[in-house]
Amino acid sequence: MKQHLLKNTYAAIVALFIAMMALPTTAQAQTKYDLEICGTWVTSDNCGDLSGIYGVEGTVKYDPDSKTLTLEGAKLTASLCIWSKIDGLTIKVSGANELDARSAVAISVNAPMTITGGGTLNGKSLADCVIYVIGTNLTIKNCIVNAKGEYGIMGKFGSKEKLLISKATVTAEGKLKWGGSICKFKEITLEDCAITQPAGARFDESKHAIVLNGEIVESEVKIVPTKYDLFICGTQVTSDHCGDLSVIPGVKGSVSYDPYNKTLTLENAKLNVEGDHSGIESEIDGLTIKVSGTNELKAENSAAVTIGAPATITGGGTLNAESEESCGIYALETNLTIKDCIVNAKGKYGITGQVGSKEKLLISNATVTAEGRAGSICDFKEITLEDCAITQPAGAVVDNSQGAVVLNGETVTSEVKIEPITKYDLKICGTQVTSGNCGDLSVIPGVEGTVKYDPDSKTLTLEDAKLNIEGEVDCIESEIDGLTIKVSGTNELNAVDAAAIVDAPTTITGGGTLNMKSEKYAAIYAARTNLTIKDCIVNAKGKWGIAGYNDSKEKLFISKATVTAEGREGSIRNFKEITLEDCAITQPAGAVVDNSQGAVVLNGEIVKSEVVITRGSDGINTPTIDTTAKQGIYTLSGVKLGGEVKDLPKGVYIVNGKKVVK
Repeated sequence: MKQHLLKNTYAAIVALFIAMMALPTTAQAQTKYDLEICGTWVTSDNCGDLSGIYGVEGTVKYDPDSKTLTLEGAKLTASLCIWSKIDGLTIKVSGANELDARSAVAISVNAPMTITGGGTLNGKSLADCVIYVIGTNLTIKNCIVNAKGEYGIMGKFGSKEKLLISKATVTAEGKLKWGGSICKFKEITLEDCAITQPAGARFDESKHAIVLNGEIVESEVKIVPTKYDLFICGTQVTSDHCGDLSVIPGVKGSVSYDPYNKTLTLENAKLNVEGDHSGIESEIDGLTIKVSGTNELKAENSAAVTIGAPATITGGGTLNAESEESCGIYALETNLTIKDCIVNAKGKYGITGQVGSKEKLLISNATVTAEGRAGSICDFKEITLEDCAITQPAGAVVDNSQGAVVLNGETVTSEVKIEPITKYDLKICGTQVTSGNCGDLSVIPGVEGTVKYDPDSKTLTLEDAKLNIEGEVDCIESEIDGLTIKVSGTNELNAVDAAAIVDAPTTITGGGTLNMKSEKYAAIYAARTNLTIKDCIVNAKGKWGIAGYNDSKEKLFISKATVTAEGREGSIRNFKEITLEDCAITQPAGAVVDNSQGAVVLNGEIVKSEVVITRGSDGINTPTIDTTAKQGIYTLSGVKLGGEVKDLPKGVYIVNGKKVVK
């Protein structure tokens, strides 16, 4: 019995194996959807990125599960831009999008479709209609659509097609008489919007079109929302009062809403709301809250500001948002940006998302304080700080695993303060030094040891540090006038480009050692500026050791320092002036500073081997070549000696105007 069962099992496995071998041909076949973009079928293979189609620019993609075609900053150019027979297709527009139909329609609608998303869709056709609805229904909702062509938005029969425009701004223009701007529809429904142009125009069922004085409109038809997904102190904003919202109870100061630009402006405004309403509640996709002056929002049981769709708070002014029992600012399953302004939020929660699974918070170049007894900044999927940093409490950080600002792993419930960062004209291994990172630059990739910058004293401190960087990036790049590089212990800078490039007067000092190496460039490069090396040890090796730009401006001053420099195209060169104070060239023997060449030279040639400058206890300076110097051998005190140098005892002499160390 077991044997028969085993044989049967083996047979089943073999059959299954054979079946599996036969599957790939069919299983791997792509799925073709009832959707064409610029004449190309959308399939399971290309739907994730349709920008590769000829005539397509920007972000265009299709999600078959949600039946959503996304256009984000897209431009489609073709005879027929979009053709669809997908029942329930949603075209989601984000940002500004362009459809340029050359000889046919921009969008051919062959099954129920919705255009939405909060963005703008601009369509034009040279020889046909922009949107052509064939025996089906079209919805335009919560977005801006501009259609201009031989016909604007048109059905085929007029006996079947239905058009619903809901809370949207639509302009349509068609110039052929037997067509029209919006025509050939059985039914046109306007939901929370109205025709504002031409004045007096309306939908005529008998003519299946927008008409004026009984004639189908061929000029521009403009439809705008009359009610907006925006509430101020519990009152919905409408076209009747959006220009002056101070008429709403609880509102003082200047408050207005521009529906076309989706901008709510607050100027020295005060919003006080009682009960369960928010001071501001929005579901407008892309709302901008522009604050000017100082603005106060106070609520009781609801958030002072509730955002239900992507919004930005900006404008340069101040927004104080406080709730007694709820949130200062509440992002409800959406994204919030705070940029270029001051925001102070206080409540049970300061600034918060709903559950932290969807919401994103971006704070850019803004001053933000947030305080919440249950969480100051929390319940976000992602928190991003751009050109700003947490300054209070000390040690607090963004922890996106918790979706909050935390201190020692716990969500902060005291006041969190975020302030714009100051950018300094200093880069370490290609990373900008700012007020946010200057206290500890060891976090920069390629940096080890202690590296920090004090902006008050303009001091970059290196303490037993190692800076290693590849590619066309310098270890240290500075344009700070008066920068001091303070070296302590032993420090190493290794780069393909310059180890250090300074474009403003800089001093290297501190008593430690700085070893600098460049593969293809100068170890130290002073670009049209002055460089001082003082009271430290510097070793520089590269294509050039220590170099200026073109010897027209740069001055090199070495004081009480030990310096070695080696460059295969010049060890120390391209300076207008080189001065040695309390140190002297000890290698190669006979090498001197020649300021007529702006370099260290030997026998009139720029030195390319190792130059050693040693701190001297006698205070002997290295003289510059004097073309009027007397010929012969002299002591440093000016006594002329006879004979040849080779016969003299060890010491320092002036030979034909040049210092020679024997």
